[in-house]
This record gives sequence, structure tokens and C-alpha cells, in this order.
Amino acid sequence: MKNTFNLIIIIFTLFSANLFADHYPKPTQRMVPLVLDCRSPGMVALTFDDGPSENFETVLGTLKNHDIKATFFLLGHKLEKQHHIDRALKAISDGHQIENHSWDHEDFLKLSDAEIHTQVDNTNLILWETLGVTPRFFRPPHGRIDVPSAMPIWDLGYGVALWNLDPQDYKSSWSWGPQQVFQEIEDALDGASPAEDSFVILLHDASPTSIEKLDDIILTIKSHGYSLVTLDECADTGSH
Repeated sequence: MKNTFNLIIIIFTLFSANLFADHYPKPTQRMVPLVLDCRSPGMVALTFDDGPSENFETVLGTLKNHDIKATFFLLGHKLEKQHHIDRALKAISDGHQIENHSWDHEDFLKLSDAEIHTQVDNTNLILWETLGVTPRFFRPPHGRIDVPSAMPIWDLGYGVALWNLDPQDYKSSWSWGPQQVFQEIEDALDGASPAEDSFVILLHDASPTSIEKLDDIILTIKSHGYSLVTLDECADTGSH
């Protein structure tokens, strides 16, 4: 009886995986399984996690002042509130890219395949219902993912978006703040070349860095000869 029950659970999990995404459109771009950097040198993709936050409008204003587009990985549960929906809609109207950062920031290395499907699917559904957005990428909370936990995401047709530059803007202590975050980015750029290198930078719109140093971060990226792009442009341009 126990073996029969386990078999039913396995069949249901596989079957439900195929049902997921039937109630919203699938992405039309080709699936890029994993993004760590861009597919052509000279590009920098600014990505912001965990939003929308109270800083969201300020971040959008800074990006608009510099005429650049960024990519925002949103948490599904936040879009249950209208003021967060309104913030995300403003980002879309400004031309920014919206992607999936899970429903409530669970550790994906501790979830079952069925729980992973639910986290991704529920977030994709609310992104579609509230924003009219079809996500293409999923970013795991804290970047914690391995091949087994990525498989359910790939099976659903979504790429996994990580990064190759984490200036740790989520840290806050007497010895670490916006200036240290900025310096981490500048040091990485100083040690690289736009002729050979590219970056996907992890940031958070809730961080004080997004208020105090985003201007400087954008200016130093440009001064080092890089183009600021969305994750779509980063993932699709050229080939390695």
C-alpha cells in the first residue's frame, strides 16, 4: 500500500509539473539554462532582487536619469498588495525587465520538487495576472541552487539567473555600507576589461546602496567602457 501511495505521489508530481504554466503564457525566447555573465564582453546587467521595496521609485528615478534599463527579480507574495503592483507597473512602463525570484524567498535546497514547482508557478501566475508579464528567468533566493533543484525549473522552460559580481549590498555593519559596496564594484571593474569581460551584478532595491550610491555605480560602469543592458540582452547577444 505504501509503495502504491508513493507511486501516486510521483505520478501526480510529474503530471502537475506538465499542468503548470498552462494558465499563463510561456516565454517566447529561447531557454538559456544558466546565466552567470553575459554572452558578449563589454556588457553589465544591473539586477535587483527582493522587490518591490519602499526604495523602488527612487531606484527607478535614478535609472531613468541615466537612461538605462535594469532587471528586477520580484517576490510573488509582494504582488498581493496594490501599492507593490503599482510600483512594478511603473518599472514595466519605464522599459525594465521583470523576472521571478520565488514566492516568499524559501531556500530551494531544502524544498521538494513539488514545492519548487509551486514556488515558481505561483509567482509566474501572479506576475501574469497583475502585471501581464511572462517571466523568462528564475533567480533562486540567496543563489542557493544545484542541478537537482534546478531540474524542475528547467523542466518548466525557465532559465536560472545567477551572477558573477556580488558586492554584498545586503550587508549592514559599522564596517560595511554603500561606500564599501561601491568599492567592490569599482575594484572588479578595475581588474577587468570590457574587451574580454562582462558582469551580472547582484543588487537589492531595498538596500541603502540603491539610494546613496547607485548614481556612482552607474557612472563608474560607464566610465570603464561597459554598456548597461537588461538580462535578456545580456543572455542573448553573441555567443561564448
